[in-house]
Amino acid sequence: MLRTTLAAMAAATMLFSAPIGALAESYPDKPIKVIVPNGAGGSTDITSRLVAKEFSEKLGQNLAIVNMGGGGTAIGAMEAAKSAPDGYTLLSTHEAFLTSSALGVNTLGPKSVKPIAQVAKEVIVLTVPKGSEITSLAEFYEAAMEGHSDANLNLGVSPGAANHFFFLNVLSPIDHDVTFIPTGGGAKTLKALLGGTIDAGVFAVSESIQAIRSGDIVPIALFDKNRHADLPDTRTASEQGHDVNVGLHYVWYAPAETPDERVAKLASVLTEVISDEAFRNTLVERSITPELITGSDLTAALDARFTETKALAEKYVVGN
Repeated sequence: MLRTTLAAMAAATMLFSAPIGALAESYPDKPIKVIVPNGAGGSTDITSRLVAKEFSEKLGQNLAIVNMGGGGTAIGAMEAAKSAPDGYTLLSTHEAFLTSSALGVNTLGPKSVKPIAQVAKEVIVLTVPKGSEITSLAEFYEAAMEGHSDANLNLGVSPGAANHFFFLNVLSPIDHDVTFIPTGGGAKTLKALLGGTIDAGVFAVSESIQAIRSGDIVPIALFDKNRHADLPDTRTASEQGHDVNVGLHYVWYAPAETPDERVAKLASVLTEVISDEAFRNTLVERSITPELITGSDLTAALDARFTETKALAEKYVVGN
């Protein structure tokens, strides 16, 4: 009995005297839940599952995707933020997290989570139906400008969602007078554009590339620093004289109080995932651009995006 007690005391002494780094090495020792604050089958869900599969293999632990849509991502994002900050509940989302926070739908906001890594982005393209008289960004701005002589352009959006804010960004170089039509998310807005009920739409390249290739819609401008590999003949906004750069950025987060060493481990593994050439090709084949950002660079990028989003919300959406 005495021998057993002494052995237990020795084990306890070793446990409490072990360095924190050594204890952290056991993380994760159980499956991790990843909340995707969107319904199943959409671009966020698909991209999150692609990343999670590789992430799980490299981390050596299962990742379980849990779809929790509603409130423009606010419901799922707040659930993740309120979870125990132990690294076993994560959030995978994009710009909609910032827009819902800027509008006050997500009452906890960006400060309630800690960014782990940005893993990819979707390049945004402005499109019009085939046969449209608009053939350039300059012509789009002319038709959208305040004081224009023709009928207002009808632009399809999901009010307060990412595509609404993308259009507000696109229109920021001018004083505009347009009509926003509540068409919904990407798939529904694309249907409205194909059906002729709206004059223009902004989409991720991945969700519009088939309609572009078939000739049913026409790309007018890309809002990225570089042309997209799938649309090599479509000029960027900057090439057309306007420095507008917007995108849909896929970012993984943890609850705000999650220990830094656990966030660092997760970021390190995500870096391995996005650095893998085969996985990068998997994303590129889906017209998604691999783009890894971590640490202070990511914090600065997210702060800048949220500041811009809040400014647009206050100017055009809140109270209007």
